[in-house]
Amino acid sequence: MPKTNNGGAGSGTDSGDDVTPDRDTRWQQVAKRLYDPDQDDALTSVIVFAIADAEGVAPTEVDAPTLYNVVDVAAIEGALFGARPDGTARETTGSVEFRYAEYLVEVNSGGWVRVCEPTDPEPR
Repeated sequence: MPKTNNGGAGSGTDSGDDVTPDRDTRWQQVAKRLYDPDQDDALTSVIVFAIADAEGVAPTEVDAPTLYNVVDVAAIEGALFGARPDGTARETTGSVEFRYAEYLVEVNSGGWVRVCEPTDPEPR
């Protein structure tokens, strides 16, 4: 998986702000929630609840960083669960992963939101 950064000054270099997990990092699932687009209010809520489960706190205590500063949840929701432009149901198979604090969060097309933490220290 190629290294990326946030596109600021020095883009294309390893800036230390890299959010791509190192290939050698091992991850262990610490929380899992199911998102049902037909019944749940918003994917954002399910992600926040899963992160809260991982942290052992109430969802209202998950605040740093704010989720919308980390990932475009609406884009994930549209890509994995939204209708096609012609209104027909999207039958997508896939997943999206992103980092939230020390966690790796995966949202898959089956609706599962998995939160994982590193089991080995990340290289510096």
